[in-house]
Amino acid sequence: MFWTLVWFLVNLLFVASAITYLFMHRAYTEKKRETDDAILLDRLNRRRKLAGALSILLFIAMAAAFMTNMRLNG
Repeated sequence: MFWTLVWFLVNLLFVASAITYLFMHRAYTEKKRETDDAILLDRLNRRRKLAGALSILLFIAMAAAFMTNMRLNG
């Protein structure tokens, strides 16, 4: 039951980070279309990439927790 809870919590974090990434990507592309402020675009791009990397790491953690849960609990 422990690994089911771990998988569920990591899954929640993954979904939240994926949604956050999508909103950050939208903000970046909108500002890229609207303005030429290089400093702002660079900051938004770094935040977007960080959110994307976090989403990838949480996906890997979610998959590992799921596989562990399935192995132990069947």
